[in-house]
Amino acid sequence: MLNFNFSKVYCFKSMANYCSKWINSKNLFFRFFPWSLIFVFLTNIDCGLFAGSLITEPLGSIQSKALNGDAHYQGALALFHKFGERGLAIDLQEAQRWAKLAAEKEGAIGLCTLAALSLESGKTNRGQFLYDEAYLHSNLLALAKSKDPLALYCLGMIEMDNPPRNTSKAIRHLEASAEKGFATAQATLGMIYFTGIGVKKNASEAIKWCSRAAREKLPLGMFYLGMAYSIGDGVERNDDYSIRWIRTAADRELVMAQLTLGMKFATGDGLNKNLEYAVSWLHRAAAGGSTEAKLQVRKYENHLERLRNPPASYVPDEQNRAISTLAETSLPTKDLNSSLSMALNKQPNDISEEDKIAFDSVDAAMALLTIDKDTEKAKNLLENVALDGNPIACRQLAIINYKENNFKDAKKWFENGAKKNDPESLRYMGILYFLGQGVDQDYPVASSWLTKAAQVGDLEATRYLRIVEQFY
Repeated sequence: MLNFNFSKVYCFKSMANYCSKWINSKNLFFRFFPWSLIFVFLTNIDCGLFAGSLITEPLGSIQSKALNGDAHYQGALALFHKFGERGLAIDLQEAQRWAKLAAEKEGAIGLCTLAALSLESGKTNRGQFLYDEAYLHSNLLALAKSKDPLALYCLGMIEMDNPPRNTSKAIRHLEASAEKGFATAQATLGMIYFTGIGVKKNASEAIKWCSRAAREKLPLGMFYLGMAYSIGDGVERNDDYSIRWIRTAADRELVMAQLTLGMKFATGDGLNKNLEYAVSWLHRAAAGGSTEAKLQVRKYENHLERLRNPPASYVPDEQNRAISTLAETSLPTKDLNSSLSMALNKQPNDISEEDKIAFDSVDAAMALLTIDKDTEKAKNLLENVALDGNPIACRQLAIINYKENNFKDAKKWFENGAKKNDPESLRYMGILYFLGQGVDQDYPVASSWLTKAAQVGDLEATRYLRIVEQFY
């Protein structure tokens, strides 16, 4: 018995009238296409065939139709929860719930969303099976043929994620969806062009699509726009804009934004170091399923505990400065790259006299930089110590030059620090070659440096290494 969906009847009347007039004009009515077949076709076809209304339809209407059992709207709601469309916060549990309901009725969008969730959770075989089901046994192709933006997006992701990969075809589908205003497709295109996965990197295209998605308040678009401002890719570097966009995406529960924001607070990249904020954001990312965040949060919780219970400060016997002066220059600063973090990993008895003098000089230089805001004096003081081969001074001097976009000098000092097996210097050498900053972009060389950093215990290098390895 035919299962009628009366919510669709109104939108089918005009189509039925059109079909009737056309068939009568051709004197074919009831001869080749009986009215009963037209009615069956119209009452069972998905509304998505007739318009990209889901892009502009009120969210309340979409939710109502999903609650009434419409598989297409259930699938759409799943996709919206997965990516934070239409002002929703990202909620993967809600996405999974709606996707399952839609998939039970062979709803194309629900099957594709469930496939993507499976792939992202490591269930590769199930994800590929569900993509095949959507492609072969649902109305996905019919929806895409009618230019439904959600279906076009899903087809693009099938071509991108389901082997054999067809990047050029995927881009065509994603662009068609993005042009119709689907923010998730716009952000996905921005991500692809920003990272150069499967295509040549194109900063202008990345910024164009990420900006359009960010205007629709889509977390993924906001995050990649923030990353572009963070490294100055396609736009002028601006740490303030970067943090604002990344923070907004993190507030909307985008896990990669939470992880990135946590690491920025932990390392002082673009903002003042704050290990309490870092641990807080890393905890949120870990709760969202980030394995990397789970590793990093343990590391920085330990650092935070050491800062709360610091060891006694070492004062050389020949030091002739007043204790009040020493105390003033030894105040903890908010600079994340301070040599304090390096000293915390050593006991006083493990540090040579030469190293202790170097630590004092580096601390004084960082005080000049962060308290007195005297960059030139700080650089001069660091250079004196760096020329003696102190890896901490080399790294700090390199970081100052790096933040000034003076990549040539930054590379020189990072190299000197790397010769002493300084983990952060090794990592930054990898980043320079990965991004092509002051050197020709070279992914294998970047991978080599990051591998060395990881081998000497730099956990953040492992995160960059996984990204780099996708490029070659």
